[in-house]
Amino acid sequence: MSKAPDSGRSSYLDLLVAVLSEHEKSMDRILEKMEKVSQDLAKAAKVSRDSKRNSAVVQVETSPGDKETLIYMKVKLNRSVDEFLKILQSLKE
Repeated sequence: MSKAPDSGRSSYLDLLVAVLSEHEKSMDRILEKMEKVSQDLAKAAKVSRDSKRNSAVVQVETSPGDKETLIYMKVKLNRSVDEFLKILQSLKE
């Protein structure tokens, strides 16, 4: 008769082990997804910072007759100052 309680206890422990191993697998999948999301977020933040560094908004006035008109441009900053001046001069013409 002592075998029946041991058998029930063994079945309970087997069930517990099975449930915990499934839980562990599930947690591993979730952690892998979170790591990927974290890496993607870090890449997106880096791209955002880099794009902010490499571009600027430049305000340019048009001809004297159109004083109320403004033009906003997005220009990459990896150009020399002379190139910026040429671009701005060409826009004034």
